[in-house]
Amino acid sequence: MNRLDRFESFFQRVMEDSVGRIFRTPVQPAEIGRRLERAMESNQVISVEGVIVPNDYEVILNPQDMVVFADFVPALCRQMEDWLTDLANERGYGFVDHVRVQIKGDADVGRRTIYVDASIVELPDFDRAREEEIQRTEVLRVIEETGNIPPRLLRFVEGPFAGDSVILRREVMTIGRALDNDVVIDSAEVSRHHARIEHRGSGFFLIDLGSTNGTSVNGTQISEHELQYGDRITLGNVVFEYLPYEPRRAAS
Repeated sequence: MNRLDRFESFFQRVMEDSVGRIFRTPVQPAEIGRRLERAMESNQVISVEGVIVPNDYEVILNPQDMVVFADFVPALCRQMEDWLTDLANERGYGFVDHVRVQIKGDADVGRRTIYVDASIVELPDFDRAREEEIQRTEVLRVIEETGNIPPRLLRFVEGPFAGDSVILRREVMTIGRALDNDVVIDSAEVSRHHARIEHRGSGFFLIDLGSTNGTSVNGTQISEHELQYGDRITLGNVVFEYLPYEPRRAAS
C-alpha cells in the first residue's frame, strides 16, 4: 500500500468509526492529498542544505463541499501534516519549520474544486492547540455560512452499496446516475436525475424528479415526502434508511 492509499484509508477509517462507510463526498480526500503533493513538488527551493519545500499549506474548498465532512476536518489536517512530513523525508526534502495544513471554505471557489496555497515560512509561535482551535473556528463559520443545517444520515441497507452512508448537511442534495449529482448511484435502475432532498424549516423532504422507476418510502411511491427517522427509501434496486447523525469524536 503506497502513502496515498494509506492517507485515504485513514480518512475512510475515521468516517467509518463515526457513521459507517462513506459512499460519496463531493471532494475526495485522496484528491486533496494529490494536490498537496503537487504543491510541495512545484514550490521547491534549492539551498546549500538541499531541497527545501513548503511547510505551510492552505486548502481552500467551496463551503458546500467542506461542510459535508466538517466534523472530521481537524483530524484530517493532522493526518495530512504527518503524511506530508513522511513524504518529504522519503524524498530527502527539508522544511524550515513546522508543517501546517489548514482547510478553509470560500464561496468564490467552484464546487468540487480544490485550491492549495503553499508557502515556505517560519512559524516561531507555532502552537498545535491554537492551530486546532483556529481550524475548529473556521469549521463553525462554514457550518453557519451554509445554513447551520442539522446533519442527518442516509445509510444504504440493500443493493450494491449496502453499508455505505451519506451525510445530509446541505439545503439541497441531488441523487441519480449522472455524475453531476451530489450522490451518484451507478445503477441502470436509477434515473440520471432521480430524486432530490431539500432541507426546509426543521426537516428534510424527499422529492422524486420524474424518475423512470419512481421513488418509494416504506413501500409507497411518492412525489414528495417529509422524511422521518427510520424511513426506508427505495430508488430502483437501491434501498437506504433515513437516520439521526450522531458522530463519535473523530480519532487523531
